[in-house]
Amino acid sequence: MASSTRRTSATCWCARWPGSPSICRPMRMPDMAEGEVSGNAPALEARGLHKRYGAVHALRGIDLAVWRGEMFALLGPNGAGKTTLFSIFATLLKPSEGTAQVLGFDSVRERVAVRQRMGIVFQEPALEGKLSVRDNLHLMGLFYGLSSRAAKTRSAELLVTLGLEDVAAREAQKLSGGQKRRVELARALVATPEVLFLDEATLGLDVDARRLFWAEVRHYVSAGGTVFLTTHYMDEAEPADRIALIDHGQIIALGSPQELKNRVGGGVLLLATDDDAQAAAWLREHGHHPEISARGVLLVASEPAAVLPEVLAHLPVRTRRAEVHEPSLEDVFLKLTGRALEDGNGKPAPRAQGGQP
Repeated sequence: MASSTRRTSATCWCARWPGSPSICRPMRMPDMAEGEVSGNAPALEARGLHKRYGAVHALRGIDLAVWRGEMFALLGPNGAGKTTLFSIFATLLKPSEGTAQVLGFDSVRERVAVRQRMGIVFQEPALEGKLSVRDNLHLMGLFYGLSSRAAKTRSAELLVTLGLEDVAAREAQKLSGGQKRRVELARALVATPEVLFLDEATLGLDVDARRLFWAEVRHYVSAGGTVFLTTHYMDEAEPADRIALIDHGQIIALGSPQELKNRVGGGVLLLATDDDAQAAAWLREHGHHPEISARGVLLVASEPAAVLPEVLAHLPVRTRRAEVHEPSLEDVFLKLTGRALEDGNGKPAPRAQGGQP
């Protein structure tokens, strides 16, 4: 690097982690094929994880394995414990009990080894605002021990694949929110990490920017990388190989998107009425088991289309809209918890008790 001052810039992503000044030094990222852990071992593993903040029990005995080459999503409302679990894996937090390993390394005792092999995109931007986009990427490559030439080559590749060529010379502080998120992803990928952590990574992105973002993430996974992402949006989790639903600090369901949807046990009838509470009460009186969400009254049935005519004919309140659809991940969460994951506008559900966002 050009100077020691630049090497220890306070805005380096490492500076966000207490006790980690030694990590801002040239370090060689291992090729994915030469990791110390066998291909059959989990990329991430949690055993008996608990995290307490005073009286708040944010994580309550998490056991979880994420496999190499897997795109894994942690889905849940704000306050469910997503960021707490994410932060423990990413060496940002120490668990109160239990252990977390990344690529076979303990996230507390061997955190430097973990950080050498991971990339991360935080919820909030961590860019060097006065540096250009190109220099942000180049500098991150140098932090990870790439040669100047290799860092420039890799930066140029990412500028193209993430649609950032037109803003490569622009100061990071002058970018739009969506552009900043794409630069964050590029920085996380510049050294080709073995594990990529994404914490609510597409906040603020428009449709086109999201498409570019996820295309590059999928390319990374197809090349053998492992992705661990947190989100409270269903469409963010849908492309994942497996999804864990988390609520009140506990994993309440785990499986592929289709496996989770199969747990609903049928199709879904959605009713928007003048009085959803009254409609739900009537349905319960007639042997059904409805749930109320911000979208309306949801009723799971083996053949919802067959139930619809009777409901419309006898429901004591006016029905403004009725539709039948295949189960969604939100329907799964609603069935398991009795609460909606999101409201009708796609906003996160109200903050739950017992965890961090």
